[in-house]
Order: sequence, then C-alpha cells, then structure tokens
Amino acid sequence: MARNLSLLAHLPRFEADGVTHRRDCECVRCDAGYRPSETDRTDAGRRWEQRRIREAAARALARRQERARVRAVATELALGVEIRAANEEVRALRAAHARADGDPRLALLQALRRTGMPLAAALVEVERRSVGNVTDPASVGAAESG
Repeated sequence: MARNLSLLAHLPRFEADGVTHRRDCECVRCDAGYRPSETDRTDAGRRWEQRRIREAAARALARRQERARVRAVATELALGVEIRAANEEVRALRAAHARADGDPRLALLQALRRTGMPLAAALVEVERRSVGNVTDPASVGAAESG
C-alpha cells in the first residue's frame, strides 16, 4: 500500500507580492517542476510594484480630497458665522434707521437744513422748539416764512 502524502505537508511560500512562489518553495506544484521562470518573477514583481504605486497614489488622492472637504466645511462654517454677524448688523442698522425715521426732532432738523439754515442755527432751533414741543416738520416752512 502506498504512503498517503498530504498535499498540505508542504504549503507554498510566496514572494512579497503574495502570488509568485519563492525560489525556496517546496510545495507540490514547485516540486513537480512548475516553478515560475525568472521572466515570470520579473513581470510579477513589476506588476506588484505598479499596484503598490497605484494604491499609494489612491491613498494620497483620498487624503487630498479629505483635506479639501475639511477646508470646504471650515470655510462654510466661517462664512456662516460671518453671514450671521452681517445679518445682525443689518438688523441693528434697520432698527436704528426706523428709530431715526420716527424721531420728530431729527425730522425737524432735516427740514430746517433743507430750507438752507446753517447746522448750528438749525440745532438751536430744534432745541428751542423741542422745549415747547413744537416739532412738527410741516410747520417749519410756516415758521420760517412767518
């Protein structure tokens, strides 16, 4: 009866590429004479090196894309903060404008200045009229002409 040789007795040993059998491989296939030739080894080594280069380039591209995404998000967040600050400033300016439009003393001052009165005289006139509560800008023309 023949000896039962296990195929697992001699497992193949591979080069760094994980595909090509090493020169000192003692697996059944290599013992049978089906070892890779030097050309096969060179080609496999070249393919393995090209694959390593492609994988490194893919990792570098992924890192660059991730950094670009992080920069875009950071820019978006910074712009969001600036937009909110600008919106608050615009709201404050609009509120100040509304308060200025509603101020009868300012309206009187503007009306006096439109008639050609110097600023100092207009300010004195506004103060004089505000003490007497006569701040109707429509009465400016009547008071100036009368």
